[in-house]
Amino acid sequence: MTNKKTVSFKTFGCKQNQYDTDFLKQVFREKGYEICESGPADIFVINTCTVTSRSAAKCRQAIRAAARSGAKVVVTGCYPQVAKDELVNLPGVIAVTGVRNRKGLVDVVERALTTGEKVVDVQPHEKDASFEETPVTSRSLTRAFLKIQEGCDDYCTYCIVPYARGPSRSRPMEDILWEARRLVKVGYKEIVLTGTHLGLYGKDLFSSSDMIDTWDGPKTPDLPLVIRNLTEIEGLLRLRLSSLEPHDVTPALIHCLRYPQVCNHLHLPLQSGSDEILGIMGRPYDSSTFLDIVEEARKVSPNIGISSDIMVGFPGENEKEFEDTLKVMESARFSRVHVFRYSPRPGTPASNFEGQVPEKEKERRSKAAIALGRKLSLEFNQRLLGKRVEVLVEEDRSREGFLQGLTRNYVRVWFQGPDELKGEIVEVRVCQARHYGVFASV
Repeated sequence: MTNKKTVSFKTFGCKQNQYDTDFLKQVFREKGYEICESGPADIFVINTCTVTSRSAAKCRQAIRAAARSGAKVVVTGCYPQVAKDELVNLPGVIAVTGVRNRKGLVDVVERALTTGEKVVDVQPHEKDASFEETPVTSRSLTRAFLKIQEGCDDYCTYCIVPYARGPSRSRPMEDILWEARRLVKVGYKEIVLTGTHLGLYGKDLFSSSDMIDTWDGPKTPDLPLVIRNLTEIEGLLRLRLSSLEPHDVTPALIHCLRYPQVCNHLHLPLQSGSDEILGIMGRPYDSSTFLDIVEEARKVSPNIGISSDIMVGFPGENEKEFEDTLKVMESARFSRVHVFRYSPRPGTPASNFEGQVPEKEKERRSKAAIALGRKLSLEFNQRLLGKRVEVLVEEDRSREGFLQGLTRNYVRVWFQGPDELKGEIVEVRVCQARHYGVFASV
C-alpha cells in the first residue's frame, strides 16, 4: 500500500510536447509523486496543443473526460498560453499554466491543493528570454528526443504557434553536448533533435560568450555545427532531425547528410504547391525552390526519405491551385505525407481571410491528397523490396506480435524475432511492401 499522491499524463501535439511531458513526469517523480501510466490518478495533467481548432477541441474533451473520472485536472502547454480563459472554468480544473517555468508546475499544483483555490499561472513571453533548461534523465523509448530550440520567429498567417511558444530561443551548445553524451552513455543508440523551429537554432545567439571555436575560427553556432559536434560523440550510432522548414535547408545542412550517423530522412512541410497560396500563407519559398532543395538532398543521399505536410482548403485555394499541390507532391516523390484540412484558428490573420473553402470541398481535396500520398509511400517502400535495411528495434511489439522499428530513412518495418533484439540495431531483408511500411525477415 502506498500513500504517495498519484499523477497521470495525457499529451497532445508534437514531439516537443512529448519531450516536455517526459520532463514534467520527472519533476513530479522527484517531488514524491507516483506516475500512473494507466488507470485512475489523483492528479491528471493534460499537456495541450492548439495548432488547430480541432486539436484545441480534443484537449477540451480530454479535460471534461478526466473531470468525470474524479481526477483533479491540471492544464498546461500551448493552449493556455494563447487562450487561458477558455480553460479556467472547465469542470475539474484546479490549475492552468503555459509553456514557461515548467519546473514550477508541481509548486503550482501543490498551491492549488493546499488552498483549495484554482491557480492560474500563465506567464507571458518576453523578448530576449533565454532557453529554459528541461533536461530529461529517463525515458522509456528506444530513441531519445533532445530539445535544442524553442519558439518561432516566422508568423505564417494560419499558425498560432509563434504566439503560443514565443520567440526563438536556442539551447547553449555545451548543454546540448552534455545531455547527448549522457544519453549515449546510458545506452540510447539514436538521438532525435527537436525544436519548435529547429532551423532557427543559433539565430538568437550573438554575444561573445556564445561564440564557438572551430577549425576556421570563432563562429556563432548554428544547426550544422550542432550536428557536426554531435557526430563526434563516441558511441552515437544514429542522429535524426525532426521537422525542418524548407527555407532553412542550406547547402551546409544538406552536407550533414554525408555524416554516417545522420539518418537519411528529412521532414519538409510543403503545405501547398501553389506559389500564390504559399505567398498568402506567408511561407518564404515557392514550389520551384522547394523541389530544388529536394533534388539537392537526393544528390547527396539518393535513398533519402522526404516526408511532408500538406494543407488543403486554405482560404482562396481554387481547384487549379489544389491541382498544383498534387503535381508538386508527384514531383517531390514523397516517402510519407501527412494531409490535414485548413482549420481557422482564432488569433491568426487567416481566420479572417475571405474565400473560406466549404468543409465538403476540403474533405474531397483531403481524400484526393491522402490517396496520392499513399501511392507515393507505396512506390517508395517498394524500392526496398529484396534489399537489406538497418532497423533500430523498439521496445514494444506490434499488436500482431511482430518486432518493429524504423529504418534510417524513416520507413516502419515489422519482422519476427526474439525479445533479445529489442533496443538493438539489426539488419533485415525486406520481403513485402505496403503504403504504411514494410515486412521483413532477419
